[in-house]
Amino acid sequence: MAGGKYSRLTVDTCPAGPYPLFDSGSRYDSHNKTTPPDTPNSYYVCGQRWAWNPGDTAVTVSETARRVVRSTLSLVPVDLVLVLAYVTFATAAVETGEGSTLQFLIGVGLVLFAPGYTVVAALYPGRPRQRDDSQPTNVLALTRPHDGVLVRERLALAFGVSVLLLPIVAVAYGAVGVSLTTTSILAAVWGIVVVGAVVGTVRRFALPERARFDLLTVVQGVGTGRPLADDSTTTLLTVALCCMVVVALGAFSVAIAGPSQSMSYTSASLLSTGQNGEPVASGYPANVSQGESVPLVVRVTNHHDTAANYTVVTRLQRVEGGTVQSGERVWQGRKRLAVNETWTQNHTVAPTFAGQDLRLTYFVYRGPVPETVSQSSADEVLYLRLDVFPNGAGNPQTPAGNSTRQG
Repeated sequence: MAGGKYSRLTVDTCPAGPYPLFDSGSRYDSHNKTTPPDTPNSYYVCGQRWAWNPGDTAVTVSETARRVVRSTLSLVPVDLVLVLAYVTFATAAVETGEGSTLQFLIGVGLVLFAPGYTVVAALYPGRPRQRDDSQPTNVLALTRPHDGVLVRERLALAFGVSVLLLPIVAVAYGAVGVSLTTTSILAAVWGIVVVGAVVGTVRRFALPERARFDLLTVVQGVGTGRPLADDSTTTLLTVALCCMVVVALGAFSVAIAGPSQSMSYTSASLLSTGQNGEPVASGYPANVSQGESVPLVVRVTNHHDTAANYTVVTRLQRVEGGTVQSGERVWQGRKRLAVNETWTQNHTVAPTFAGQDLRLTYFVYRGPVPETVSQSSADEVLYLRLDVFPNGAGNPQTPAGNSTRQG
């Protein structure tokens, strides 16, 4: 029987007995034990069934290649290498894509999984170990008592830690004055992933080989036991949670990646000229004389995806009971704006008629201007209340007025 070895056949519970036992766990718990047993039957140790297989010790070429590849990969943290490869691919996809749903889904994994996974790898470099049977068991626990984190716990923590890191990165960027852009977010992701991968690799290889977390061992173990849980209830809950996460991410992806009109808009504001000559949102004139030139500043920004011609039409209106009774055009300006370009125009208006509580209205149009300007046809509408006195009637000093914007 020389040349044989022990092979693990199944992982199951020990039979009721009597059955042969190994006389020493330290002597017979090795896969490659070459001394034949006293009896050729199978042996059960800790729920694992082993059998002595006599045969030739010659190793085939494929087996040799498998062992070489396995020993080589044992020197590399396969899971961390895969994460780095994914981050590289996702970075290229995000930077070169055109905002498609697929690009967004790739970006979700980049931001909500990769950073957290490397941080968890740095915190937990070893594989989980089941505690001794002598340890008390909590009847409410969903898993058997163990040290370290299981594979499913590692994946869940990866998402949780990634979500926790997002506001931390945002606050850190805000503290140093860095705006949140695609480039800055990718830089943060890369920084966290690289540091986590390096620390995780160093800590993992500081452990004995059998104590390290190894993705290949996890993959090879799938199907030989219960990869999700120790009971059907926990398995059902785990599967349900995974489905909920997938559905939530899908709904979130559709909501974010779908067309959104609110992201394209025109902003406008009416300002006055401060003492230093700079536009300010205060000190608006409230009392002027008929024909007096009133200096004001209008500011328009194009937040649309394309350039366009913008026109601002200013009318002085007499309003009674919320209805415009009469009005005259007192100023008009026009400029073509590129994407995200801002137009700041200093100008003066001269009221052509007198009246109490008149309304100086700015109609902002993107594109052609209709023959009759109105609040309903304008992209943006700005108001300034004025009391206009006839020539020679004096101009009493009253508090400054306020500008009102209505989109």
